[in-house]
Amino acid sequence: MAGRTVSDTIKAGHLVRAASQQDGRRTVLHLSPEGVELMARFRRHQRSAFEYVTAGWPERERLEFARLPGRHAAEDRARHRRRSWDAREERDIHRGWA
Repeated sequence: MAGRTVSDTIKAGHLVRAASQQDGRRTVLHLSPEGVELMARFRRHQRSAFEYVTAGWPERERLEFARLPGRHAAEDRARHRRRSWDAREERDIHRGWA
């Protein structure tokens, strides 16, 4: 899935594949100039939508609303890591490694 998405994004001209400077066996991805512009347009659109939705809100509430999705994402990542760790630990117990 990720490989197809990367390939499609490269074909669209938004990403460039390059050799890693630290490890020649690896490749790295960089935004192309077109990708940088696409990201800038997305950010402008996102900012415009946020300002529209929260236009009548007090500044404190706008800041809190802007902060919450990041908090949700961080907590979701932490939950995922805990589940992954628990699954590995459970697997190791069943294999007699723990």
